[in-house]
Amino acid sequence: MKKTYVFLFFALIFMQNSLTAQSIKAIVRPDGTFDIVGTTIKITNCYPALENQSLKPISVKIAEKGNVKTIYYQLRQGSVELQFGNEGKSLAVNIKVIGLPAIPEMISVLRDGEVTGAGKIYRTSSQIMGNGGIKEWPKDKMDYSSCSGITGLIADSGASMVISTRNYKKFISYTNILPTEKNGGKKLVEACISTEKISTANIPTFYFTENISAFEAMKNEAAEAGKVMGVKNDKPQSYHWCSWYYAYYHLTDKMLSEYLQGFKKMNPPVDIQTIQIDAGYHPHAGDWLEPSHRFPNGLQASVKEIVEHGYKAGIWIGPYMVGNKSKVYLEHPNWIIRNLDGSPLIQMAFYAEDRLWGAMDEEIYCLDTSNPEVMAHLRNVFRTLKKMGITFFKTDFMLNGAMSSNSIKRFTPGKTSLEYQSEFFDMIRQEIGPESFWLGCIAPFGPMVGYADAMRISADIRPNWEGGTSMFEETKGNQHINNVWWQNDPDAMIIREKYSQLNATETKSMALWMGMLGGVINTSDLFYDIPKERTALFQFLEPNNNKLTCYFPFLNAADKIEVLVRKYNDKSWAVLFTNRQEEKMSASYAVKSLVGIASANCTDWDESKALKLGLKNELSISLKPHESKLIYIATDETSPVGMTLGGKTK
Repeated sequence: MKKTYVFLFFALIFMQNSLTAQSIKAIVRPDGTFDIVGTTIKITNCYPALENQSLKPISVKIAEKGNVKTIYYQLRQGSVELQFGNEGKSLAVNIKVIGLPAIPEMISVLRDGEVTGAGKIYRTSSQIMGNGGIKEWPKDKMDYSSCSGITGLIADSGASMVISTRNYKKFISYTNILPTEKNGGKKLVEACISTEKISTANIPTFYFTENISAFEAMKNEAAEAGKVMGVKNDKPQSYHWCSWYYAYYHLTDKMLSEYLQGFKKMNPPVDIQTIQIDAGYHPHAGDWLEPSHRFPNGLQASVKEIVEHGYKAGIWIGPYMVGNKSKVYLEHPNWIIRNLDGSPLIQMAFYAEDRLWGAMDEEIYCLDTSNPEVMAHLRNVFRTLKKMGITFFKTDFMLNGAMSSNSIKRFTPGKTSLEYQSEFFDMIRQEIGPESFWLGCIAPFGPMVGYADAMRISADIRPNWEGGTSMFEETKGNQHINNVWWQNDPDAMIIREKYSQLNATETKSMALWMGMLGGVINTSDLFYDIPKERTALFQFLEPNNNKLTCYFPFLNAADKIEVLVRKYNDKSWAVLFTNRQEEKMSASYAVKSLVGIASANCTDWDESKALKLGLKNELSISLKPHESKLIYIATDETSPVGMTLGGKTK
């Protein structure tokens, strides 16, 4: 297979966003239907809906003032108002629901809008393993047909219309992509929010934007949502070690001491920032401050030891979780969320031989943060951990608190699930301080924007090639939010040789891919107990102080070799070519299609070499199954010798 990539329009990606963003407008008709019209993509014959049913008003009135158009739908009981206005090059659509006899669970600003000009969708995952990225428009009901957060509608040219809300403090928004087979071949779309039957006040604005680049369209809109949610992105790129994928729940304080001593004896050292203790330090889920038989003296001594060795101390915790045999639950059975019939809401069950993290809990419940006593308890947990000297917090199973308030029984009812979560997240950040690094995991993405410094986006890694499938797909599909909302965490990389089914080629490909992304870089392997070349590979990925993010220049193309590009400055780039296929692949790439310049000096580069290839205007790449090749491209005579992939000069 050989193919030359010369995309004449690709250079447009390198233009300023202000030049590529396109205006979008609404066309309103007397009967209350409307169109949303972009330069390339249109959504026509739209109508608002309640409970997935289009409105049946007794009258429709349209008013226009300045650039704002308002449609008033008078119902038999109550009314709906739909307002359209431009904010910069965005079309902002607001909906108000007034005087209804009951709160509808679903409110749609548009229902059954017919899409023309687009054939694919671009999903932003709403949680871990969220099937993010570019997908074909579904023909039948598929798992990605309902998208929350930010959704793109993509034309063949790559131009995209994006539908988004930017405030995730109260309501969950959805863009439902309706299957063509059930709608006469039409591509229909719905934009709506779930009220959880709690309130219709302060429904978030829906924004419609368009851009000639799908990736830029999604990234730009993610940045706008980040502004509303208070994203800071002020932490260095995380480069750390965690205990999970080597020790799992078997970690002991003595094992940790051995690891620390081994790390410090290494020459040259591996300059990781943080040592994160994972599960095993606690006797039961929920009893985070109680000593376990693996840490009989508690955490304090181990945290002190980590800090004394020159690292930041990190901890794993599942704050919503509480085991049925934990001290917390036995003393406070009224602290958990319950089903509407009063029975405990069981988040996880272990009725057979397995027991979560080696504990004896058959069931895991969810603490109810609407209960002031629970909030006080969890505040004390985080405050105590911070006082120990912990400054890196991985909070796991954060989806446990995201259940609809309409389907569960809380101690203090009356708010949406997102409102309860926002209050909880506010408390956590208060207690750990703005300086602490917060890594979310198994978490709802929207509500954690502005709180988390990093977010796990893919499934748990496994030590085989298939075990990296989710990592590859989710990191590619959600790169538009990386270093925009937070640092994406692709999970720990497996670099060890023993206890792994990955061969050397596969290990290197996965590591280079993770290193190129510009998100969290971490492993659980013992640097002093693996081959030196494997440790050197991890050291090669060390980030610089300034975060660098890659992009996928052929994101909208179904090509067998995948390409990632990282820009260091106006004169140099790194380009990674990865073959995830089961057969050999070859292709040729115009240098201009990769970095926007006609020709440049190229170097075959990795942790062990920097072989000059000379001045090139085209690169011919041939890769074995699961193989990768890294090329350094520069417009001058710059050499990558002595530099890490992260851009740090040793």
